[in-house]
Amino acid sequence: MGFENVGMSWAPGELPGYLGGIERPAWCDSITLHHTGFPDLALRPNGLTVQHMENTRHGYVNDNGWSSGPHLFVDDTHCLGMCDFRQHGIHAVAFNRRSIGIEVLGNYNEESPHSGRGANCWDVAIEVSRHVLAWLGVEASTNSVFFHRDDPNTTKTCPGSLVEKEWVIDRIRSQGVMTSPRPRARPEGLGRGLAR
Repeated sequence: MGFENVGMSWAPGELPGYLGGIERPAWCDSITLHHTGFPDLALRPNGLTVQHMENTRHGYVNDNGWSSGPHLFVDDTHCLGMCDFRQHGIHAVAFNRRSIGIEVLGNYNEESPHSGRGANCWDVAIEVSRHVLAWLGVEASTNSVFFHRDDPNTTKTCPGSLVEKEWVIDRIRSQGVMTSPRPRARPEGLGRGLAR
């Protein structure tokens, strides 16, 4: 258990194909959304890479003593895997045992989730959230979409004070695909759902 999906990446539309090939976990009934905070968008001008996930895994293990981490990291073009979707992750104490953890690149206490790259990251996060909830067989609601700050064991503002839950849930429920353009190509060296 732990970091089985480090080295895997998907465009948002590829994720349902991957999820459809694995067993849905009986323990899971929700998602929990986070923001990376640090690094923010300026520190990752080309988004996230597999090497960033390797570095993050190393920090979780060696600095935090964690045996796992969040399930997914999302930037403005794609999502990258961290821990197996069928296993409990480590991302929010109150929600680890019931929720898939999704980290969105950026610091949404300071960066806008409604314009520029921040909006693009949230477009991807919304689509990924929609796919994960569909795989879990649950509707988007306040009982299935948590923010890290909903955890009574934290004082964090995660996924950022500029992100409103009603806005996120409404967008997950809406039909259609992403509305903001994502002009950047995928960073070099990213496989399409392939292990390292």
